[in-house]
Amino acid sequence: MTLTLDHYLDSLFHHGLDIIRNNEKAIQHHWEQIQHYFQHTGKKVASTTAISVKIFSDILFNHQYNKETIMNQLRAEWNKEIGNNPLNKFMISLLENSVHQAAKVNKDNHYNDHQAIQYVFTKISEHILTEKLEHLFTLDTFLEHLVASEQLPIEWIAVVGRRDNVFYVEKWFNQYQCLLHAHVHIAAENIFDVTEQLLRYITHSHDKNVMTIPFENVTLLLCTEKNSTGHIAPFIHHALHLFQSSKTILNIARQEQRWKDSVMMFYESIMQAKSFKEALELVTKGFTDYLPFERCGIFSYSPNDEIGIGLSGHRFDIKAIQKITEDVRNFPLIHNGLELLRLLGNGIKFLQPLYIPEAKASFPIRYIHQFQLKTVVVAPIFKASNQELIGAAILDQGANKHFTMSQDTYTALIKFGQSAGETIGKFKNNINYLNQSLHLSLREIEVLTLMAEGESTSSAADRLHLSEYTVRDYITKIMQKMKAKNRTEAVAYAIRHGII
Repeated sequence: MTLTLDHYLDSLFHHGLDIIRNNEKAIQHHWEQIQHYFQHTGKKVASTTAISVKIFSDILFNHQYNKETIMNQLRAEWNKEIGNNPLNKFMISLLENSVHQAAKVNKDNHYNDHQAIQYVFTKISEHILTEKLEHLFTLDTFLEHLVASEQLPIEWIAVVGRRDNVFYVEKWFNQYQCLLHAHVHIAAENIFDVTEQLLRYITHSHDKNVMTIPFENVTLLLCTEKNSTGHIAPFIHHALHLFQSSKTILNIARQEQRWKDSVMMFYESIMQAKSFKEALELVTKGFTDYLPFERCGIFSYSPNDEIGIGLSGHRFDIKAIQKITEDVRNFPLIHNGLELLRLLGNGIKFLQPLYIPEAKASFPIRYIHQFQLKTVVVAPIFKASNQELIGAAILDQGANKHFTMSQDTYTALIKFGQSAGETIGKFKNNINYLNQSLHLSLREIEVLTLMAEGESTSSAADRLHLSEYTVRDYITKIMQKMKAKNRTEAVAYAIRHGII
């Protein structure tokens, strides 16, 4: 499975639509109040408001309509009944605000629900108000322009599709009218016979020639004068190439807009954090709410001793995450990325998300079994404002799930990491406290474990191949971090908090 934003954003749209439909009665009441107000105050927008409410009511609350049908129906009805009106944006925003007001009455609704409603109306507004732009990139419009050109000797153009090994005419038009009427069905087992049938419908076709051009998933038949084919053929091919390139550019722009939508909603969500704990909860939840991931674990990074420390998780065992204190050098790919970062100096922007198809090749085996890791993504969390690496998010699609990742998800992850870093970074004192006080280095844990086993300083030094003075220094640091009065208290603290 490939992780793309399309599926998630479609799910978000339908979630918002479900909320709207579940609150139909309350929304209709609010819309009626708006109409009543404009009618009784004599506002000029009264009639436009009434039409807008009727259009949205008839279409949004029709449970047979899916997203595509809703968008197309709304645009068609809006253009038919209202058209290009300076009040369009105002009317759609007015209807949306009423939906938010109605949804607030339901105590079960949360911030994410209102974001879903906002997303529904954002997409509807874009679809209604940008119709002219999208219309320019349809094949029908492009072919109509070719036929209508006074400078090209094109009599007509037919679009031929293929289904069940039969070629059939989908559309057929010239400069003045559509030539394919409802009662006319032109089909054959090959393109030649289809062309013959088309020519029989046209008088004076003996001096015409038909060009056959495969394009995308159809075949285009262009009827021209016999002595013109050689002159216009190169132009037609070039024009189709430009048209296809324009469509590609438009699709890229749409794809870019999708990840920008996701980034913006994530940013708006995590900015609500009022505390360190709330920031961690919103960030871990946001990585799964606004990106196509199922689980998220957040780790801080201590550059002094190269230690990764578990902070929180969403759909992971949070307590298990928080018990992790791990030397980053045990994660080769992550360690190599950090080494590269050091070589680049202040080059935090060069630290990219890591897609790891097989986690067992890069993660200690105990974590593979404990969290049932298969494919994972490691997304750096950083503050671009001061070139500081806060930590990383470990993301996957669930226990033992393999997946690939699309470019739009990858791009969004970079922005998510920056937004998360700015939000969590506001609580830097909390991070420093966790890095320096509550968590121990691997060597300190080894020393503490030997202390718990009753080893003396000298025997611990022998087992660890260290000097007694070094072991005493470790013991002193451990007691300082735990604020323990003696070794016994330090060991008791470690056992009580699951450190050893």
